[in-house]
Amino acid sequence: MSEQRILVIENPARLSIEIGRLKIERDGFTHVYISPRDIAVLCLEHHTISMSVAVLRTLAEAGCAVLVTDARHLPAAMLHPFAATGLNAGRLRQQIALDCSELRAKLWKQLVAAKLSTQAATLRELGRNGALRLERLAAQVLPGDKNNAEGQGAKHYWNSLFPDSFRRSKEGATDPLNIRLNYGYAVLRTMIARTLAASGLNAALGLGHANAGNAFNLADDFIEPYRFLVDIHLALDADTWSEVPEFNSHAKRLLLRFIRQPVRIVGQDMRLHAAIEASAASFVRILDGKDTRLLVPEGIVISGDKSWALTAGA
Repeated sequence: MSEQRILVIENPARLSIEIGRLKIERDGFTHVYISPRDIAVLCLEHHTISMSVAVLRTLAEAGCAVLVTDARHLPAAMLHPFAATGLNAGRLRQQIALDCSELRAKLWKQLVAAKLSTQAATLRELGRNGALRLERLAAQVLPGDKNNAEGQGAKHYWNSLFPDSFRRSKEGATDPLNIRLNYGYAVLRTMIARTLAASGLNAALGLGHANAGNAFNLADDFIEPYRFLVDIHLALDADTWSEVPEFNSHAKRLLLRFIRQPVRIVGQDMRLHAAIEASAASFVRILDGKDTRLLVPEGIVISGDKSWALTAGA
């Protein structure tokens, strides 16, 4: 896939397809045209936005995921495309076979270890305390995370990253920081889900996540070592969300800058979309029996003036 963008529509609008392009009409504004293939995720943030099934179909065929938000502008639903690769049935059989094998637990171990490692690298890059404990936990993860290293590291990580008063909240969050974390994770999850679909994978069959009512268990697996991109972005932007807590258009634009953050995988600096594709491709190679190791983020970089903060590996 080519590099694509996150398109957020926050005001009343009418969406249609004209000569293969997405046409966005807003009263009092010049019509906007954009190629569906240039959109990675379309976020619909206003309840009066209208579109036809033809629009949704065209977006899906172009590989664009659609995210719908609720009255609080938090994600409420997601439409993601199915890839017309012809490999879906074969991949599904491979995923089912993996689900019953010991390799599944080993892959979840890799993802948990990578999550803890990138969290540790995040704390180090920001000059926070607590990285050593996370690095030790990353080295101690058991297959299937039977020792709950992920859970052990969670409270420690949040206490070290943000003020002592912060409490992580997923559902019904009302504080400025949790609202931003949840929104950022939802966009990241959508990007991962669409990449998995484009790889012919069934996102419902997860490695560590196995909720029968969750159609995106696998996306929730792969998001784990990528969450740090949202975390570090907000940690660096603390003045904005603490002094101006309203989650308005400006705040969303600032938050979505995290998608520009480069990611290092196998010694290469990649754009986020390319890194996610590399992770998905490595999983496909594992299903094909050609590899046993997932490609996941190895380090972070704050800006072009700073060097990478490499983890010890997962």
